[in-house]
Amino acid sequence: MTKPGALFLTEAQIAARIGIEVDAFKIALPALTKTGFPQPDPLFAGRRYWPACQAFLDRRYGLTSSSPSAIPALDEEEPWKRTRSA
Repeated sequence: MTKPGALFLTEAQIAARIGIEVDAFKIALPALTKTGFPQPDPLFAGRRYWPACQAFLDRRYGLTSSSPSAIPALDEEEPWKRTRSA
């Protein structure tokens, strides 16, 4: 059982927090790691820092302003960038 407020979690605890089975998480982990999922920290018994995992998932699903999908595409030149003709 995860202690409330625990920051460094095992793979089983992370899987439980995101609502999937441990085996499914372990299958997804190599693909997630390739796209920047936080690595286990040897200083904390090989556990992953949960806030970093959650931030990764938020970016992946466009819930932060730093997400490429959350940044709207420009459809025309910005008015302040237009040159004024004489």
